[in-house]
Amino acid sequence: MEASRPNAPTALNAVTGLADRERVRAFDLAAGLAVFFMILVHVLWHWGAQPTWTTPIGEAISYAAGPTAAPVFVFLMGASLGAAPRSSFRSLAARGLWLVFLGYVLNLLRGVIPASLGLASGVITEEQVYPYTLWWLGTTVDLHHMVGLTLVAIAALRVRSEPGWIWLGLAGLLVLVAPWLRTIAVGNPVLDAPLTPFIGSAPNVYYAVVPWLAYPLGGAVFGAIITRAVDRPAVFRRAAVVGAVLIAVGCGLILVQRPGFDVYTYWRQPASFAVAIFGVILVWLAACDLVTRWPVLDRRLGIVYGWSRRVIAMYFSHWIIVGWGVGLVGFRALDLGGVLVAMVAAVVATSYLSRYAVKLESSWWRRTPSEDDRSGVREARVA
Repeated sequence: MEASRPNAPTALNAVTGLADRERVRAFDLAAGLAVFFMILVHVLWHWGAQPTWTTPIGEAISYAAGPTAAPVFVFLMGASLGAAPRSSFRSLAARGLWLVFLGYVLNLLRGVIPASLGLASGVITEEQVYPYTLWWLGTTVDLHHMVGLTLVAIAALRVRSEPGWIWLGLAGLLVLVAPWLRTIAVGNPVLDAPLTPFIGSAPNVYYAVVPWLAYPLGGAVFGAIITRAVDRPAVFRRAAVVGAVLIAVGCGLILVQRPGFDVYTYWRQPASFAVAIFGVILVWLAACDLVTRWPVLDRRLGIVYGWSRRVIAMYFSHWIIVGWGVGLVGFRALDLGGVLVAMVAAVVATSYLSRYAVKLESSWWRRTPSEDDRSGVREARVA
């Protein structure tokens, strides 16, 4: 059961701003769950005391927010690009640069301003929040920045080619060369600073374009395949089989590479992690597709589908809540019971606040499409 019918109004993707040919319900469910897991893990890590992280519940949340959160988020961004009609480079690149700008606005709203007020009032101390400084918080490169820059990169790539084997090859190449690329430094701050969001290994660069661009590249190919498929359930089933193989290969590589299972290794994405996570994504999407075809469950997931339609606003809002919430609950001060209650509160607050944030982050974008975009939509409808 799909979310829209052929005659339904054209929907705009919450991340790319592009018109979808039609919404794929499994993608919507996975996107909504991705941002849900992000909220849980960020509340855990910023409001919960460190002993809560290693409890069974804490470990489960951390692992759920690994492969099924940010990787799924950016994979589905790529899937939206692959499923949408061709868009002009200008419109897609403009959307990407806007998201990068919003990323730095978010740095101020969630980090610099509340931290400044907290330090000035004595609510928090420099020792408590170390290594986070105001400069660190202001120049952080996070998911918002990476998504925006990735849109610009893919806009340039799509001028030359449509999603296909070349895109998959580039994704694989990025994963392989990422460890080397991330060591590149000119030695001049003026030259190195612009490279930081792309290949930077600075401690406050969480999601760099390299190697995270690999996920939307793979997602674009998958989105294009799903859009053309006559039997979508069969495609999801075959993808799950491929995913299971990738998980097995990735686990084998993990045994060889023996990477650390910490968040910094996750952000850097060694090849073993990337292969295994690609597999998890495909299996997870197949599971989401099954859920959407089970009416008893599907009818009860309306709120999650709603989150997917404003997923960027959800991401933006939850970080403001987490950042300012430190002033209320303290930095990493809650026990397990307290942090579980806080998670529920944060999810509810984010869901409501995002209804207003979506106007801030994308209302200017939801204007009349360019002539190139209108032509693409007309071609899709004829097809």
